[in-house]
Amino acid sequence: MEQLYTVDKYFVTEQIFNVLGLDVIVTDDIIADTLQSLPEPKRDIILLSYFLELSDREIGDKLNMMRSTVQYQRSSTLQQLKNLMEGDIYE
Repeated sequence: MEQLYTVDKYFVTEQIFNVLGLDVIVTDDIIADTLQSLPEPKRDIILLSYFLELSDREIGDKLNMMRSTVQYQRSSTLQQLKNLMEGDIYE
């Protein structure tokens, strides 16, 4: 009774990324393709931060990095993702 509706996802393509033994499912093709183009360490930071909602400190602990390094890598990678995705929109 609490569930008012369901959504069936037919023909949804999904890409699965494995980060530290955890599977992260990305269903948006553009985001998945852009993430795939990143080097693995940068991709892992983005996936851990935005898809698994870990803090920079938690990511640093898991990847044996300083929090400030994670923060820098995350910020610079977001800018890189933005540039890559904007290029896709205009092509």
